[in-house]
Amino acid sequence: MSLPPVDPLVTAEAVAALPARLRKRLDEVVPQALGWPVSTESGVVTVRPDDQTTVTLTVPVAAAADATCSCLLAPRCLHRAAVLSAAPIHTDAPPEATAPPKPTTPTEPGQAKPGAPEKPAPAETAAPAKPAAPGESAAPAKPRTPPEPATPAKPTTPREPTVPSKPTASAEPTASPEPNAPPEPEPEPSPTSTKPCLTETGDTAEPVIPSEPSTPVRADDSTDGPRPVTEAQAAAARELWSAAAAVLAGGIPAAGALVQADLLRAVHQARALGLHAPASAAVRVVERLRSGRRDDPSFGLTDLTDDLLDLLTACHRLTHGAGDSAAAGTARRDYEPVGDLRLYGLFCEPVRTLTGHAGAATYLADRTGRLWVVSDVKPADKPPTAAAVRTSVDLGEVRLSHHALARAGLLASNAHASPTGRLSHGRARQAVSAAGAGWFEAPLTALWEVSPGAQADRWLEAAALPAQDRPAPHDLAFLDGVILGATRHGLLLADDRHRLTVTVSAVHEDPSLPYVSNLRLLATHATGQRIRLIGRFTGPRRVDGVAFAAHWLPTAHGGHVDLGATVLTRADLPHRDPPAPAGPIAPAGPIAAEGPIAPTGPVAPAGPLTPAGPLTPAGPVIPAEPVALAGSTALDHQPAAPPLHLLRHQVERVVAAGRAALLTGVGTDARRLSAAHLDIASAVLRELGHAGVRRTRDVFGRLDPHDAHRLARAWLTAAVFERAAARAAARRAWAGSEV
Repeated sequence: MSLPPVDPLVTAEAVAALPARLRKRLDEVVPQALGWPVSTESGVVTVRPDDQTTVTLTVPVAAAADATCSCLLAPRCLHRAAVLSAAPIHTDAPPEATAPPKPTTPTEPGQAKPGAPEKPAPAETAAPAKPAAPGESAAPAKPRTPPEPATPAKPTTPREPTVPSKPTASAEPTASPEPNAPPEPEPEPSPTSTKPCLTETGDTAEPVIPSEPSTPVRADDSTDGPRPVTEAQAAAARELWSAAAAVLAGGIPAAGALVQADLLRAVHQARALGLHAPASAAVRVVERLRSGRRDDPSFGLTDLTDDLLDLLTACHRLTHGAGDSAAAGTARRDYEPVGDLRLYGLFCEPVRTLTGHAGAATYLADRTGRLWVVSDVKPADKPPTAAAVRTSVDLGEVRLSHHALARAGLLASNAHASPTGRLSHGRARQAVSAAGAGWFEAPLTALWEVSPGAQADRWLEAAALPAQDRPAPHDLAFLDGVILGATRHGLLLADDRHRLTVTVSAVHEDPSLPYVSNLRLLATHATGQRIRLIGRFTGPRRVDGVAFAAHWLPTAHGGHVDLGATVLTRADLPHRDPPAPAGPIAPAGPIAAEGPIAPTGPVAPAGPLTPAGPLTPAGPVIPAEPVALAGSTALDHQPAAPPLHLLRHQVERVVAAGRAALLTGVGTDARRLSAAHLDIASAVLRELGHAGVRRTRDVFGRLDPHDAHRLARAWLTAAVFERAAARAAARRAWAGSEV
């Protein structure tokens, strides 16, 4: 099923317009809508629930009129609401920033054409803005054309007082005006005002980047310091908090289309007021809730828990005290010039996103060790397979696939990239393929010379940033080690240089991707072999393996193997010689018959057992020394991790099942945490348990809705403590010791 992205407000209004009797059936019909036949023609998507009914979606679905149904109950019909609830959510920026937005058609005289840079109008032609009434926001000034002599209207002179329009979080960044100077005229703001302009080149459209790097729009950018959080922004954050609290109260089973619609309505309001970070987190929560309710194999309870934590944390920072405007986050970021680049391929991998996009991404490094990403992600009906990396890279004159680019190099002139390290691509870019470098050659080998502890610090520092501000390759781990064997999760890797033992797991357990089979083959038939690994940090001494290299690999692999794109075989692994026989075995002669065996007589019964007396202790048992792997030094044992998993388990249980999960098990886990001297963890868990079972009623006997807010605050306290403690434990576990 391939449905176009839908604006959150359109979905929320469609669900709210349903009669009460149809709302009860919505959660049953949404899974059925995923199987309805879909056809696309000339930008119009048609869904056929049955032979007599069609739901028509006009791309882009940005208003209620863009989604229609042919049944008699339309627009308050179940077909339309189910299709909109099943469609992906429209986001401000594409998942991998590969599909530039469409240009806005000019509607006023003198406005620049799409794709051309805007030219500011002279200051004397600007019409002064009309002063705003108290309590109303001033509208932005519009450029004015000079009046003709025959026009009877009285012209306005520049000497009249001008009141500058009130800035908003979604406006374009502009230079600070001089005191007592009239403001520069600004064009009418549009939903795509923060996106790059486009120019048509053949059949493709590419963003035109201005000559000077654009400054990202932040809610706290101001000439006089951070801006305070407005009442409207605080109200929008409280709406997001209430919708997220409802998700926690009922868990995944109760977070149906109605709860998701409330969250989407709050997302629309937050976006309009510039709360980009909490709105983005809320969209991820809705997408993960949908994935969990339809039993998607890619669903992860840990990811949903982290997204809910990000959402509630941002809302708490915006609504408490004077408000922290930095929690509003950053709007869409444009590509900025980064100069000429000489890049070397590292690895490639299949990519899948929550919004129904799939494709491939290639990671590269420059001579200084900075990492860059070239991705090609598009809407897809099915999850990606290993063949996704065989698609061509759309970058300048490069005529290589992602698989080939990961083993070659790239020379880009006047390259453009996002602040997170994603390269802008397209045929209009000036780039050609070049020679690559192996992982054991300069400059790539320098990536493995950084200690795992320093790499973990980089990962944890980036993880503390908002999701949209984290560099794309911030969580990559570069490890050297020897394969020890198999574990329940994958394989064990011994880093004898830093005295670490690392668990390497699969990125995806989807059988269409060879992650699991490749790790299982390495753990079984390559034990004792030294490899060089690239993985992603997932926890204390745990990574997800994405690629590896070894001196014993066949040259046909190009120096390394992408674990998610290449299927390993026994022929790719080093062959072990069978053990040599001790010597020729002489044939034995015939067995001579020796006659019948004479009986030896009856066996005398043994006497009664005599007690030997009490056992004398032989002294303390001395444990044996750990056996070091051949060719490596003895490794330090992994330090005992604090039992924070008990707190994490209860936090995730609330997300999965709601407050009902706190009825049992909380007291036992709290006592175990106290026994491990984690008194604060025990205290926050007990408070979470009390908030879960506490239900108050008003004077009419109805349940108090504020109980959901108490549960959300207690859950947020426990989740924030667990995240901080887990990161501290991970930093300590990855420290290791240099040999």
